[in-house]
Amino acid sequence: MKKNQALHNLSVIIPVFVIILFLFGFLFAPHNPMESNLLTRFQKPSIMYPFGTDQLGRCIISRILYGGWTTLGIVLGGSMIVFLLGTITGMATSRAVMKESILIDGFINAITAIPPIAYLIVFIGAWGSGANTTLFALTVSYILRYIKLVRTRTDMEMGKAYVMCAVASGASKLRILMIHILPNLIGEMIRFLCLSSADMILAITAFSFIGLGLGDNVVDWGSMILEARGALVLHPDMILYPISAVVLSTLCFNILGRRLTEKEEA
Repeated sequence: MKKNQALHNLSVIIPVFVIILFLFGFLFAPHNPMESNLLTRFQKPSIMYPFGTDQLGRCIISRILYGGWTTLGIVLGGSMIVFLLGTITGMATSRAVMKESILIDGFINAITAIPPIAYLIVFIGAWGSGANTTLFALTVSYILRYIKLVRTRTDMEMGKAYVMCAVASGASKLRILMIHILPNLIGEMIRFLCLSSADMILAITAFSFIGLGLGDNVVDWGSMILEARGALVLHPDMILYPISAVVLSTLCFNILGRRLTEKEEA
């Protein structure tokens, strides 16, 4: 039993450590990720350049670390906004606070039927590519799905015995929502955000890869994959590093979501 618990804790600690490493690793980057030197282009891994250099002589590991700060900064920033605004809005529009509204339900169902990529296309087309545009588009697309989740789960909890007892004892709606219902929803909320974060990473990387990324002066993994494609035959390792970073970070978020699911089911 203790061994299983230790393995479970380790399976949570390691993904969290990897995510933190990608997020704050730029603080330990050995070089400026934008500094180019054609005399050192395509350098093999060494002490000075642990992952070597790219076609412009830029340090690959520094670009990986700064790309993690860019990508995960957008993802975690968007997730925080989704969590705060989505939780408040979802609970405030639930049947615990207001009467059932066909208009609100229809609006949320219609909007959430649109895939997140469609939001990115629309906003990038309207405002141009950039970190702020990407953050806004991802936040809008996922917050509506999150609101729907919170509303549905809040309505389900309202029909349970412990909530009915709280109502019978004269507890206010605010107390019922924040003290009784919210703690029972936290696990599912965080799991949703973990899985959504993995989707966000893939969306950001995919759009950067097709040229609708975060801008020319911003380092991210998708743009690194795009740039490395031209040297794929002679230097395949250049494209493996950013792809590995994408796979590893999305895997960590999925593992965290899965572990929360197992804990809740147990």
